[in-house]
Amino acid sequence: MNRLTPTEKTFASRANSQSSQRKEAGAGTWKVLIVDDDEMVRRVSSRMLVESEILVAGSGAEACEVLEGQSAEGLDCVLLDMKMPGLSFEESFKGIRRLHPDMPVVACSGNSSDSVGEGFAEDHRTGFLGKPFTRQELKDAIDRAIQSSSV
Repeated sequence: MNRLTPTEKTFASRANSQSSQRKEAGAGTWKVLIVDDDEMVRRVSSRMLVESEILVAGSGAEACEVLEGQSAEGLDCVLLDMKMPGLSFEESFKGIRRLHPDMPVVACSGNSSDSVGEGFAEDHRTGFLGKPFTRQELKDAIDRAIQSSSV
């Protein structure tokens, strides 16, 4: 029997309730900041989102620098790796929230979604994407986070 943890239930419930709210026109064309210390992950993720405009950062600190130069309206979502040197995931997320309080953020990790922490999981503008992921899983996670932020 496959049992979901409370955090997984939160993200799954959010995904189910939003499936009917998705935009048909323009869905999948976004401006996304991909934050990951692994260059290969940044490159592959960028290629998976070929129809979108992509910004990249190799650390949480670099992501905050990029975001300082972006208007909130100019960026649709941040894909944030959970295990990077330098700023912790929590510090990076707080930095993103300080700069852009309503920015949708998708946590990305090879670990379970329980590792994101309560505050992140309870924020309706967030999502979780387990590694490895397919192109469709990546697009769906970004789409859910964006749709959640507009509710």
